[in-house]
Amino acid sequence: MGLKLEDCVLYAVTDTSWLRGQTLAQQVEAALRGGVTMVQLREKKLEGEALEQEAREILALCRRYGVPLLINDDVMLAKKIGAEGVHVGQSDMAASQAREILGPDAIIGVTARTVEQAQAAEKAGADYLGSGAVFGTSTKKDAKPMDPAYFQQICESVSIPVVAIGGITADNIRRLQGRKMTGFAIVSGIFAADDIEAQTRKLWKDAQELCLPGQPQRLHALVEKRRPVVQCITNIVTVNDCANALLAIGGSPTMAHHPEEMADFAAVSDALVCNMGATESLDAMMAAGLASRNRKTAENAENSEKAGQTVNGEKRGERTERPIVIDPVGCASSTFRRGKCLELIKAVKPSCIRGNPAEIRALATGHDTGRGVDDLEAETPDAARSAMDLARKTGAIVVASGETDYIADGTRLYEVKGGTAWMSRVTGTGCMLSSLLGAFLAVENSALSVAACCAMMNACAEKALEETVRRQGGTGTFHICLMDALSGSIY
Repeated sequence: MGLKLEDCVLYAVTDTSWLRGQTLAQQVEAALRGGVTMVQLREKKLEGEALEQEAREILALCRRYGVPLLINDDVMLAKKIGAEGVHVGQSDMAASQAREILGPDAIIGVTARTVEQAQAAEKAGADYLGSGAVFGTSTKKDAKPMDPAYFQQICESVSIPVVAIGGITADNIRRLQGRKMTGFAIVSGIFAADDIEAQTRKLWKDAQELCLPGQPQRLHALVEKRRPVVQCITNIVTVNDCANALLAIGGSPTMAHHPEEMADFAAVSDALVCNMGATESLDAMMAAGLASRNRKTAENAENSEKAGQTVNGEKRGERTERPIVIDPVGCASSTFRRGKCLELIKAVKPSCIRGNPAEIRALATGHDTGRGVDDLEAETPDAARSAMDLARKTGAIVVASGETDYIADGTRLYEVKGGTAWMSRVTGTGCMLSSLLGAFLAVENSALSVAACCAMMNACAEKALEETVRRQGGTGTFHICLMDALSGSIY
């Protein structure tokens, strides 16, 4: 199971001080509908059977929405009810001891108010840190506001996610822009609202925009460290660029595409990218995808047996093994490609589908929606809706790439702006992005990881254009500069 980066983005911490005639479960469900990504049950006034009953009710809600539930301080209660993990303070049980009790897949959060505490918690095995109080807080009278620069120093001192906590509301959350946090833990800013669901939606929009800038660097570093092997079955126009783009960011490409060797490569690669432009390799795509699904099913069964934890009959975080990316090139104007692509999606259940808005809309509706593989005319405000619709139909993370990249996981939507129109003047930038998504998903299979990869590609394209202009070059120069930007540091 384990923690995903996106779990930390908007983290609701309960408090019965604001029930106002509702039950805690009703308030938590409103927050879940609004988009919270993790819940912590923190009820100091409850204990014994009353606390356990509340915890079980909240856990059932969180499972229904696919969101982790952590228990504050009480490690044994978390173990008893099967919660996803715990959050402990500096005076509570040590993270290392909590890990021994709850096992390797549990999520362990630790409060850290200094750089030294943060580094010690990471060394002890914490999955994330809660740091603050960034604005002071009414829930802890002795909590003084933390200097913003020092909070950023804590974030930069560790490689695990850091969640800002303390007095965060919709009115002040944007004051933390640029502070390198992975998310926000919010108490009264959610539960004191008259309309919890609406307030949560507003906070989600701010939170994902504020947290995304710090993630490309973190995930790129993981790619460089782990060097994931990405198998690409892509079209002949872009095969060389896709391989070099992966090498540039620290990945390891393999371009194997014969159906008879797919099982062998499924056993040794960390991600699979299937590009519908390679129509001559459709059999290989199906064979590779099915081999990946077979490997994933076996590994998930083994992990589920060890962990004994399921969500709606499936292990939470099932998409963690050998992610599959499908790039539906040409599906907006080719009935043949669209049909084959939908067959592939149904058979292999990909982690991610990435295309331009016309291609995504064609898959979502089953109809022609464009004039060619680079048709951007269909980039309308409903691109986001098409992405969300396709995500809900397929269970995949869906990317509609364009002037704004929309990333949907069926529940939440990320919007990534940036890049340059020059990206559409060079063949293969979309195919390159799909290949890079394979590497990012191999180290963190989440919508936030997909959004971070899109943000990295956009930043590299902007840097490439700046250098192209400086050299007074054209599209050939831009192509070279884009590869240089991918292979260099953009942060």
